[in-house]
Amino acid sequence: MPKLRLKVTHTHAGVAYPPGQVIDVDDYTARWLTDRDIGTPASSDPVPTADPVEPTKPRSAKTPKE
Repeated sequence: MPKLRLKVTHTHAGVAYPPGQVIDVDDYTARWLTDRDIGTPASSDPVPTADPVEPTKPRSAKTPKE
């Protein structure tokens, strides 16, 4: 069964799903939803490429010493 990520709110089998939800549907329903731009194949989600980079610590400006 294909998995689709919904682009908009959609009711499927009597249940309302929010945008971003991944649902399992049959081939016909997957084609129907993608043809109408309601969902996209979940396999097209971007794949993380590397570990997230930790943010650098803020630096304070040097002050002149007296």
